[in-house]
Amino acid sequence: MKVLGIGESIIDKVLVVDNLKDRRVLKSETHVGGPVLSALIVLSRLSIDCTMITSLGRDHEAKIIKKTLKHEGVKLLHKLQKKTKVNTVFVPTDTGQREKVRGLTVHPDIKNLDRKFVRQFDLIIIDRHEKTAFYEILKKKKPNAKIIIDPSTEVSQFTLDMMNYSDYPILPIESLTKIDTKDLLTSLKKLHDSVKKELIITAGSLGSILYDGDTLLHIPAYDVSAIDTLGAGDVFRGAFTYGVILGWDVIKCATFGNFVGGLQCTKLGNVAAIPTKAEMEIFPLIYKRNEVNLPAINDCFSKNINL
Repeated sequence: MKVLGIGESIIDKVLVVDNLKDRRVLKSETHVGGPVLSALIVLSRLSIDCTMITSLGRDHEAKIIKKTLKHEGVKLLHKLQKKTKVNTVFVPTDTGQREKVRGLTVHPDIKNLDRKFVRQFDLIIIDRHEKTAFYEILKKKKPNAKIIIDPSTEVSQFTLDMMNYSDYPILPIESLTKIDTKDLLTSLKKLHDSVKKELIITAGSLGSILYDGDTLLHIPAYDVSAIDTLGAGDVFRGAFTYGVILGWDVIKCATFGNFVGGLQCTKLGNVAAIPTKAEMEIFPLIYKRNEVNLPAINDCFSKNINL
């Protein structure tokens, strides 16, 4: 099984602060990040053959990313841009809920993918930054190759297209508040009517939600002491993909995604916090899961409406 990832690669300048109001810096670190990149590292650590296509600058930050991917065994094909994107991430010690200030670097579209190259892959993970590549993939991939997307929190005609053409539409609960603000179920129904396939919703410390148009199933999160939530959704996607590769049902895929995403939150950083193979392989023996009722999930939905 060969996996191709196409998406943005970044450097996160992580600043640990006492709180988001005062922002007194207690510690600073540099971390490699990117939604698809992180998902591929999860898969590579679980012995899956992975290749990454991304855009990088001619700078020190690019060298850090190249070195990281080489160390992780992820093959890299990169397109040159002026500078590698750098974000600043504030992580308060009181909550662990980070605040990100995005860098201004805009990378060029990845395009003109070779059909023969694309057709060697069995599964493709792609993020919302690669619009041109996404439509090329639809035309050039082999018929049975699966697509998993990362639309982030964006809701647009393009990300709706991504959901329609992907095999597993995975999106955060924040996105649902942009579909309909009435309540969670109304938003899920409206989105399902549009994409007409089972939705996988990540909901942070509450776990994840599966919705097939009739039934809403809550998959509880694992009980962990969160230090930093950065990248949890990205590694959820990688872990979920691993389950797809192994032929698991969607419930087990989401449960494993919750497990790996929870482990991610127990360490500081993005790629630096990704669980080791040994840590992931103890699934599901160690950690207990939080039990959360539907009102709590609806409350989470409501709190995100005005974010």
